[in-house]
Amino acid sequence: MQDTSSDMMDMMSLNFNDINFDTDKDEPLWDKLIQEIIDGNVIPVIGADMLIDNNINPHQLLVEGFANMFRLNSHPHSFSELVYDPDYAKMNKKEQIYYQVNKFFAAKRFPPSQRLQRLLNIRQFPFVITTSFTPIVEQTMQEIWGDELRVLRFNNNPSENHDIKSGADLRKPTVYYMFGKVGEGVQKYVLTDVDMLDFCSSWLSNDNRARPKNLFSELRDKYLLMLGNNYSDWLFRFIWYSMRKSNMGQGMLAYDNVDDSLINFLERTETFTKQNSSDVVDQIISRLERKLAENEQVKFDKPEDNMDVFISYSRSDKDVAEALYDALTAQGKRVWFDKHNLTTGGNFMEEIRKAIRTAKYFVPIMSDNILKEKEQSHVYRNEWDLAIEVAISMGRTYIIPLAQTGFDFYRASIPEKMQHHNAIFYSSAADVAEASERIIHTMNQD
Repeated sequence: MQDTSSDMMDMMSLNFNDINFDTDKDEPLWDKLIQEIIDGNVIPVIGADMLIDNNINPHQLLVEGFANMFRLNSHPHSFSELVYDPDYAKMNKKEQIYYQVNKFFAAKRFPPSQRLQRLLNIRQFPFVITTSFTPIVEQTMQEIWGDELRVLRFNNNPSENHDIKSGADLRKPTVYYMFGKVGEGVQKYVLTDVDMLDFCSSWLSNDNRARPKNLFSELRDKYLLMLGNNYSDWLFRFIWYSMRKSNMGQGMLAYDNVDDSLINFLERTETFTKQNSSDVVDQIISRLERKLAENEQVKFDKPEDNMDVFISYSRSDKDVAEALYDALTAQGKRVWFDKHNLTTGGNFMEEIRKAIRTAKYFVPIMSDNILKEKEQSHVYRNEWDLAIEVAISMGRTYIIPLAQTGFDFYRASIPEKMQHHNAIFYSSAADVAEASERIIHTMNQD
């Protein structure tokens, strides 16, 4: 019999303190964040500490500049300290500071930080919230998205606050000013602590007239990626709770300098926290690229793969699909159309999946027949689900719906992530050729 007593003694003498069992404790959290990004569920919330290089807060630069301009000796660190400085108070200019800040940004433009540019260039982040009143995030997104960008704001006035229409709007290029935008009047954007309390109390209100009801509802279920929000402990908790209320741990705080008590609070609520926002941006980009590469399907050299267009349709719309196939192929496009591309005796669903993943564009035909068939099981609905998955990982337009004039996207039980794509409309199979030219025009814009 083999003597194992010495092996047992060696095991018992192991010092478990010498082994780092926590090395990979963050990996599940990183995996969740990256998957949420791929699924289109992450909303970046960008604060002032993320906006310009060298870890400089532009709000702080403004405070220092105005303090020097007004020859204050107190060296204020915030707008609150500035406006309540005794020497400044003697000038009776408490409300004038808003107009001074407006005038400054009308003449001055800050170049964005590299980490901000790199983050916003991730096309999975079309909807971004900023907690800063400065236009730096907006200007950066304008360079990326151009005329597609929408600018929305909350300035604590029910008659002027902007809201989204539905969750589909979160997939449209948008910057949302959570605490107002520079250029507005007194107390219509947050400068002082009192402003911040007023704004947050509106976000916390149960009165839907005081807050953007639809956006508030959508944010509760989204993963919030907080970057550059190095607020004090109490203020961050106020902001975080006003956006969350439920799902407190559904998010991440990337911080550079915050109170330990805040980190302890967030970790108790199972919020992912990591120090050094620049490193976090690098990690997100590298991990996202790696995950997308892993998800990329093997490309095949067969003629039916890597098509320009995949046509998805109901058998009830076969005439429209035929007309679309003829019009696109006449323009030199390589089109995957099941009537011509499915092989006999093969695994047809596997062939369809490969074709969708390798096609450059996905064109679903939407007609009143879809509405009539909404209670029935059809392959084209499986095709939509896969196309939505592919579209989320794309950095450009991928789905181009061809819809019958008057088609009701909502009554037909179309997936929400399909509804927000801009459709091209046709009246009948006879005018599909004209619609195909608009499809090609859309393709050529990317």
